[in-house]
Amino acid sequence: MRSTAPRAGLAAALLAALAVGCFGSSPQSEFYTLSAASGAASGPALASLPDLGLAIGPIDFPRYLDRPEIVRRDGSHRLILADDHRWGGSLRSDILRVVADDLGRLLGTSRVAIYPAEPRFPTSFRVLLDIREFEGIAGDKVTLRARWTIARADDGRALAIEESRIEQPVASVSFEDLVAAESAALGTLNRQIAERMAALPAP
Repeated sequence: MRSTAPRAGLAAALLAALAVGCFGSSPQSEFYTLSAASGAASGPALASLPDLGLAIGPIDFPRYLDRPEIVRRDGSHRLILADDHRWGGSLRSDILRVVADDLGRLLGTSRVAIYPAEPRFPTSFRVLLDIREFEGIAGDKVTLRARWTIARADDGRALAIEESRIEQPVASVSFEDLVAAESAALGTLNRQIAERMAALPAP
């Protein structure tokens, strides 16, 4: 009679594998979003221009940032993807939303359209963003490096082309503090854009 021991052992192994698949726990993903009115953007408004129309975007940034995982930097050349810590939506859309919210508040206008939506009101300026660097080192700092353009909305002529480099301390090694520092760095950039726009001649 053929022994049933090998079959029994195989069945036990299969059951164990199924148990791990069904009942084993995997790390729970956590989701984050950038916050408006952070950093320097949380300060007082610069102007009250309710008739000012703004169009925000499009935006360019490195392909390694265009992904759901939060990207951290480990030293000068190594990047780390956080599989269990992700953006709640698109980072591209999140940045545009925060820029629009901050500029609208700082300049006292609700007439702000976000790319790719077309404005449904008269528009004076368009803000174009080229994000060159936007990641941080846990427990150290976030670096935001961006080139930005303020252009006339009617003919696209550039009125201001600037480049900003912002470093924001990170309070701890947690991802929550990392994202808070990124929000603050973006808020500082937004105030710089608003200050430059407020200094332009009235359209």
